[in-house]
Amino acid sequence: MSTNDNGNRVGFGQLLLAMLGGAAAGAAAVYLTAPRSGLESRRRLQAVADDTRETVERVPLALRKATEAAREAFNETLRADIQAV
Repeated sequence: MSTNDNGNRVGFGQLLLAMLGGAAAGAAAVYLTAPRSGLESRRRLQAVADDTRETVERVPLALRKATEAAREAFNETLRADIQAV
């Protein structure tokens, strides 16, 4: 974890959320200011929203798998250390 200017801790989740929020805001600004018809802009925004929704739906499973893999690696290392002693 790192510390912000106020001395508060900033976790990875907060950092990731801030980055995703900034990316979404930037993408929305680009799509809304691009020179194309309103109908085309709405269709493109809907496509981006659908893609984002699909990606976000996969995140919890990916995090669960990563957590399980990390836990198993930790436990294996711990067992190897115990056997070495």
